[in-house]
Amino acid sequence: MKRIPIGQILVEGGAIDGRQLRAGLDWQRRRGGRIGGALMHLGMVDEAAVVRALGVQLGIPVIDLSTRAVDRDVLRLVPARIIEARRVLPVELLSETRRGPLVVATSDPLDLTALDEVAFASGKAVRPVLAPKVHIDVAIGQLLGRHHPDALEMPAEPIEEMELVQPVRAQRFWN
Repeated sequence: MKRIPIGQILVEGGAIDGRQLRAGLDWQRRRGGRIGGALMHLGMVDEAAVVRALGVQLGIPVIDLSTRAVDRDVLRLVPARIIEARRVLPVELLSETRRGPLVVATSDPLDLTALDEVAFASGKAVRPVLAPKVHIDVAIGQLLGRHHPDALEMPAEPIEEMELVQPVRAQRFWN
């Protein structure tokens, strides 16, 4: 069965038009990477639209992690180090068989290494669902009680009590 290209799905869904798709394909041809990344970089679509299109293309459900509660017992099935390193989030344990499956949110369902690692660590079969990477990162931070590694840390002392390292010099902009 032939896959429908992501660009075509986005055009047919009304997220972009043909001109925007051509611009994204041109950027992708010059810089490499995936078309979804190119279109996001160019500001033509957001990550959620690309994730929905990927879900249509691959036949994988898309989940909204901002409205979904995750049971702590399900979260404990996978070690925190794997969740953080692989950027996957166990969402629900189904009882179809004694091995689950464990529903796991991911932004890259083609990362079979990550899904295999979750399956091995949990001892459950894994069923991937899609979610935007930023939503997964926020959910992981909230559920594991850890800060995002890229977060800006503010100084402990108030800014007005900070000492200037380099004095500010007055400059003249006209003669």
